[in-house]
Amino acid sequence: MAGAKEVRNKITSVKSTQKITRAMELVAASKMKKAQDNMLRSKPYAIKILQVIKHLSAADVEFEHPYIQTRNGKNVGVIVISSDRGLCGSLNVNLFKKVSRHAQAVMAEKGQLKYCIIGKKAQAYFKTNGGNVVGFTHGLGDHPAAESVL
Repeated sequence: MAGAKEVRNKITSVKSTQKITRAMELVAASKMKKAQDNMLRSKPYAIKILQVIKHLSAADVEFEHPYIQTRNGKNVGVIVISSDRGLCGSLNVNLFKKVSRHAQAVMAEKGQLKYCIIGKKAQAYFKTNGGNVVGFTHGLGDHPAAESVL
């Protein structure tokens, strides 16, 4: 049976670990908030770009670029972007639930799904649950460059 001193040491150790984990969680939450703020600030630009693309695609009916053609193929590509590490709440769990629901709907309607994944958490998810992963990268950091995903 453990002595009183060993129990006290164990309690102290667990409390110390809880403090460290809490601090790491607060740092991750702060980074997540900054990323969300950046995303919200860029949303008006994304909406405007979408409007411009729609306007350009409707402007000249003779021009048909491959990226704006509507296709009835049986292959669908999905890009899944997750975190590389944990401690960001239910972000990854909710993401993978959404991906799973989307995959079921697409497979019922179209057929085959191919995934390009970014982030170690997505890699672990697809390794466990399966899926046709055609591309993977991780470690992009807080300020990724376009060259790192090519």
